[in-house]
Amino acid sequence: MPLPAWKKGRLAAEANNRPDVWNGKALPDRNVSHTNINYRLYDRRTGTLLSFNSTNSLDCLVADVLRTRDENPTAQIVAVEYDGPAYPN
Repeated sequence: MPLPAWKKGRLAAEANNRPDVWNGKALPDRNVSHTNINYRLYDRRTGTLLSFNSTNSLDCLVADVLRTRDENPTAQIVAVEYDGPAYPN
C-alpha cells in the first residue's frame, strides 16, 4: 500500500509499522487515491464566495479551509463540491 506523503517523513519507519487505529480498532489498509475535487468555500451566513479551487489533494483543500478561516475569522465556512472547475479549460 502506498503511503500518504506525511507518513514518508522522518517518522516513516514508525508509521509503516503501526496501523491507523480509531476507538481502539485498527482500520483496514487502503490505497491512497487522487480524484479530482472541484470546490468552492462560502460563508454560510452571507452566501459570500470566499475561495475556490480544483485539486486532486484533500490536503490542499484542508489547507485552503484553514487559510480561509484565518482570513475570515467571523465566517461560518461551508465547502461545496461541484462537477467541474470554476473556469473550464
